[in-house]
Order: sequence, then C-alpha cells, then structure tokens
Amino acid sequence: MSTQPIPQTLTRSSEGYEELRRRYFNARVPDVKPVEIWSPSTTADVVAAVKSANKKGLKVGVRSGGHLFPCLSLVQNGVLIDTKRLNKHFEYDQATKMISFSPGHTVQELSDQLKPLKRFFPAGHSRSVGLGGFYLAGGQGCFLRGWGYTSDTWVTQIEVVTASGQAVIANKKQNADLFWAAPGSGQGFFGVLTRIWARTIPAQKLFDTTIIIDSTDVFKPLLKWALETADKVPEYGNDIFMATFYADKDAPGDEEVSQAKRVFLALNQTIHVNSIDQAKVLASPWDCLPSEFEPFVVTRVPMQERNWEELWDLQESFQPHGQGERYKVDSILADPEVSYEKIVDKVTPALLDLPTRKSTGTIVFLDYFPDEADQALSLPQKLSVTTMAIWKDPARDAAMDKWMYDVYKEAEKVGRGQYVADYDAEHRPTKIMSDTALKRWFQIRAKWDPAETFIGHRSFEKSLDINLKL
Repeated sequence: MSTQPIPQTLTRSSEGYEELRRRYFNARVPDVKPVEIWSPSTTADVVAAVKSANKKGLKVGVRSGGHLFPCLSLVQNGVLIDTKRLNKHFEYDQATKMISFSPGHTVQELSDQLKPLKRFFPAGHSRSVGLGGFYLAGGQGCFLRGWGYTSDTWVTQIEVVTASGQAVIANKKQNADLFWAAPGSGQGFFGVLTRIWARTIPAQKLFDTTIIIDSTDVFKPLLKWALETADKVPEYGNDIFMATFYADKDAPGDEEVSQAKRVFLALNQTIHVNSIDQAKVLASPWDCLPSEFEPFVVTRVPMQERNWEELWDLQESFQPHGQGERYKVDSILADPEVSYEKIVDKVTPALLDLPTRKSTGTIVFLDYFPDEADQALSLPQKLSVTTMAIWKDPARDAAMDKWMYDVYKEAEKVGRGQYVADYDAEHRPTKIMSDTALKRWFQIRAKWDPAETFIGHRSFEKSLDINLKL
C-alpha cells in the first residue's frame, strides 16, 4: 500500500476548509462537516483517498460541480472527495471521434475543448454543471428528446475507483453490472467516477426562437395548447423549453414578493441544424398561435443564430447564483399514459403560483422510454416539470419547504417519479427507478460496496415503499 500523502487534504482547522465545504450552487448549505476534504488530481490520488477513508472507518461523499441542490455529498464526520481538479486532461481520438474527459470538467470546459474540433457532445444546459454528477444522474443533455439521455446514447465507458480502493474500467462487456448501475445512481453511486469516454458527432449551428405570453389569465388552456403543439415538432435536434416566471423577475433589488403579480410563459425552441431555413421549418408548428392567446403575447423573438455562451446566459437568468440565493427544487417525470389535460391540472400550482419573485417553473420535453436492460435509469417519461423556489432570507426556509412539498404532492399524482438529480428523500420520497431496476441496483451495490463506504444510497430504500396513484 502506498504511503504517499493525499494531496490537497483539508481538515476542519485548515485554512480554506469552510470555503471549499460550501462550494455548492445553492447558498443553503447544511451545517454538515466532513472530517476531511480531499481534492485529488489523479486516479491514484483517489485510490489513496478511498483506502485512507477505509482505514480510518470514515464514510465518503463525492462532489463534482456542486449542483446537487440538497448538498448531499456532505457526510457528517466523514470525508468529501471533491473531483473539480481530478484528471483535468481532455483527449480526442481523431480516428474514432471519441473523447475522454474528467468528472470534474464543467459543461463549459468541455465545450471549449470541442469547439475547435467542430464536434458536439450533449452535455448539460448550464455552463457550471460538473460532468461527473451529470452522467451519474443519467444526463438530461441538450437535444435529449431525439437522442436520449447522455448516459444511454453517448457514453461508452467509465473508470471508477471502487469502495475497496481499486481502479476499474466499466463498459458493456467489462464490469458490465457496474456500468449498468451508474446512470441513474446520482447521489447513491457506490464509487468515485474518475474518467468518462464518449461518442461525438459533427457540430452544427445553433438557432432558437421564443414566444413570451402573459399566461396569468389563460394558463391552463395555453399550457395545454403548448404541450400539444410541442408534439408536432420533430424529435431530433430540437430542445423544447417552457418556463414560467414573474414579469418583474429581473427587476433590480432584493424584494422577494412580486409586485407585478403577472406570470409569463416562455415557449423556447433551440435547434441544432446547418441553416436558418432548416430551423424555421422545424419550428413552424409554433407559427399558428390560436387567436384567443394573441392579445396576451408579450414579445416574439424571431429565429436567430446563437452560440453556447448566449444560451448559457439565458439559462443563468432563470437560475441566479453567487449572491446568496437559496434554493428548494422539486420535480416530476410526467407519466406518458396520462392526458395533457390531467397533467396541466395537477402541475398548475407548481408553475403558476410561484412563491417568490425570482422563482421559476420549467417544462422540458423528454419523450424517453428506456430499456431497463441497458441501465438503471429506467422510468418512462414524457416530460419533466420542475420548480425552483429562490430566495435569500434564511427565515423563509421552512415556508419554502412547505410550499414546495404541498404543490408537488399534488403534481406527483400525474408523475412516474423523479430525475435522481432532484431527489431528496427527507423532503418528498418518490420513485427514481422502476422497482425491479432498483432491487437489482441494490444487489449490485452490495457486491461492490458491502461495507457501505458510500452511504448516499440509504435514502433510496424509501423509494420502494412509494405507490404513486394516478
């Protein structure tokens, strides 16, 4: 066993410990304090870190980008392995067009590497998302509706340091059970992801168009029309994003109550094609807005070419960060067998009755029907519905939690479960996999981590007791 000291190891008394502990997107970081925080640079460093934790009898949490809103990678009196600096080299195989990258790479860092190569990989929609957590959640990547989750369609192999401190390769043929279990594991994964290999395709141009409508007085019929129209848009190369927000969301100041009291619905389509004429054809279903909604149109943004920086900026306008913003997030994966009329009825409170001025609701079309034999990510899903409650005053934490719980207990009546990246069993336990997939997943976890070095899975057991009734 190596006696080499673990690099960049911070204890509670170390300078910089608290700053590193709080490196999360959400300013609402719980008072959970690991004994040590490690920032490894190589896979060998991770091996040494895991073996050290085992020797000391410490449980381990793992963080990449820090976008997990409940900050569940923090383990009280355990250790935190922060992968931000891990294996930060990018490789591209000119012959196969394959890439490999770090779990600590962010969406923007990977995009910057791919741009001069004129290649595309469907990473997340936010520039600061870490690709380790993104992959382990399954990866709701760009243009998912046609190409599927990133883990399913694009990723071919991973490197993992297991709970025993062994570095292994996992793919469809080698350690196939580990490769199957990783996507959909999220916070519950029982190892440290250290490298990812994936396919790419030629990059094309980006275009988008948006209609913003004052939905306050026509929300239910408008949303039903929008959902039905989205079904007419071809699947491949199209992202359909719907968002609700207060009219004064971007007004200056820290006032948390909307003075406008008007909720806008933005209907956005982003398209990955070679020409603006192609993009206009793909977006043509939105050209026929029913006359009953025309008086409520706030603005139309015509089709135009975009770049990733502009799209990330747009995303960040709906998810402010870095000024003390506190978040509570909940979501459902809508049941494909439920009618749009029922979905609209049950999700309206979560999208229309937003609790603060900065809060937003989103709908993203998925049309994803996975084969459970391929990966643990196994819930069929028509679309995702998400609400982000955003505020700054800690005194409002309990009220925001209650508001979110109430609206999503109603919304879950039309859901199949939840994207694991949003899962917080202490808030609202729900399905994250099919029951058969989760039972298999527990067996694989027990094989690879019998001593429970990684404990993020423990809350998953609550998911088996859930019976979602429609």
